[in-house]
Amino acid sequence: MGKLYEILKPLSNNVVVAEKGDDIYVLLGKGIGFGKKKGDVITEEKKIEERYIKIDPLEKNNYRKVLQDIKEEVLAVSEEIIAMAESVLGESLNSHIHVGLADHIDFAIKRVNEGIEIVNPFMYEIQVMYPKEYQIAQRGLSLIKERLNVELPESEIGFIALHIHSARVNQDVSESLKRTRLIKDITDKIRELLHVDMDKKSMEMSRLISHLRYSIDRIEAGKPLENVLLPSVKRQLKREFKIAQRICEYISEKLGKEVPEEEVGYLALHIRRLI
Repeated sequence: MGKLYEILKPLSNNVVVAEKGDDIYVLLGKGIGFGKKKGDVITEEKKIEERYIKIDPLEKNNYRKVLQDIKEEVLAVSEEIIAMAESVLGESLNSHIHVGLADHIDFAIKRVNEGIEIVNPFMYEIQVMYPKEYQIAQRGLSLIKERLNVELPESEIGFIALHIHSARVNQDVSESLKRTRLIKDITDKIRELLHVDMDKKSMEMSRLISHLRYSIDRIEAGKPLENVLLPSVKRQLKREFKIAQRICEYISEKLGKEVPEEEVGYLALHIRRLI
């Protein structure tokens, strides 16, 4: 990397947004933004101690708009959360999170200030489906409180986790939310068909949610798992298999994809556990 970064905007003492050539970078390092202003040049390479993140050229214009519209301290904490997520996960996140997460946190803070509480009905599903993202989001909420002195509601852990997950798999947040909603609908339907009022947070329920997440991925990709137990499941778990068939018809209708019988068999085993 060359030496010259021209500052577009210092966000905090530890985070600045800079330009080098045609590219925009988020630079993180202790004291990197201290006393700096727009147009200053960063030449001390050692200051960029933690990491630098290059904004995808396709997101540059959106990011410039975010720089104009969102307060520096909100952007700074958003970038710190993203850097923490990349460090914990050991992978780069899709660049759209730099726009989406800052925008979301900004909006969440405005809602809190106006006394509007947003409920997240998918908290448990998100926690089970995306446990790493959920833990990072918990730390993110603490960071927001520490840096901005704003206490966001717990429901925001789920929303921030969805932003992180979406950036991992390069998917729109709305798509990730749709998947989460589908899994909640499926588990509600299973409980209804079984006529049991199961503890939603039981180990069996967690296993079912986790299974459904990967099962739906396989159905979408058209890559079923081999199921050597299928003949005995059909023979010995007739009731469970029937319920699993009904659930898989619903999944098929929602995804517009055929659900292989192997997946029906695996779901029947999970239903057996629940009973």
